Amino acid sequence: MRRKIENVNVMTPILVPSFSSKGIKHFKMMYNFLVNRLTEASLVSAYDLYYKFIDAEKIYETEIVFIDSGGYEAIAEHDCSDIYGNEYSPNEWKLDFYLEQVNKIEPLTNIVLVNYDSQGMSTLEQIEKAKDIFSMFPHYTSDFLYKPIKDNGLLNINEYLEHIELVSPFSILGFTEKELGQSVLERCRNIYRIREALEGAGLDKPIHIFGCLDPLNIIVYFLCGADIFDGLSWLRFSFYNNNPTYFNSYSISRGFWHLSDVEVKLLSCSENLITLNELKKKMNHFTKIKDLTLFNLDKKTNNEILKLVEKVYKGE
Repeated sequence: MRRKIENVNVMTPILVPSFSSKGIKHFKMMYNFLVNRLTEASLVSAYDLYYKFIDAEKIYETEIVFIDSGGYEAIAEHDCSDIYGNEYSPNEWKLDFYLEQVNKIEPLTNIVLVNYDSQGMSTLEQIEKAKDIFSMFPHYTSDFLYKPIKDNGLLNINEYLEHIELVSPFSILGFTEKELGQSVLERCRNIYRIREALEGAGLDKPIHIFGCLDPLNIIVYFLCGADIFDGLSWLRFSFYNNNPTYFNSYSISRGFWHLSDVEVKLLSCSENLITLNELKKKMNHFTKIKDLTLFNLDKKTNNEILKLVEKVYKGE
């Protein structure tokens, strides 16, 4: 189903190429090269803007810009898709820095603001804190990112659903992929539960999955009720043939083995954008005819997706 983002004349589904200085080599050069190839959406971090890892005047190139909270860059923990493994030492990051940076944003395009992370707080505390932050910036679209209450790294979906009516002030509801569950099946189940609860409460809110931009994962989460997807995998892997692979493998399969690693990476990222644009078109078409063959997947993958989604729909 397609959904309209409140206060923004943009319809879902939306695939959002994200940028982050964490774990990305030649980050500023890559951003400057790739941002001009984007049209609909992009995501940048308030952390990277604050520390000038991105030139602030260049972030308004897309129709809609998501300003992330900076929580990802502010922790030393490596992302599971980080292929470099280098030691990472974040700079200081706190609410005051976040607010200072957001105050510098200009409404030169549609701005979606993600609340400052509230990990460790109860659901009610997170909702109230997010409302306080968004009330300071009423001219921007709100994206409420829900974080784990406990240190186990997983979201308390049951508690979230108990308070589902209270999320009505927010335009978008966000969840980090890895915090939704310990398997693809568990994450799909939770997305479906959230969508069903929203429909039961009469709330047609887009669901934003943070940290997910892999084509196959996008498809299954989309089929279970999610609408907006962002992530860094497009900067870390090649999406050639819809399966993320290392850039070196991509350079051989595409005949680019004579080019430098940096050139290969830029070419692959540019092709990844084409892949994501094509996937979005197929997702839009799917909302009209509900035919999984639109995605041109191999028979085995297609069957596995059907089995997965059927299991979720049946509540098994």
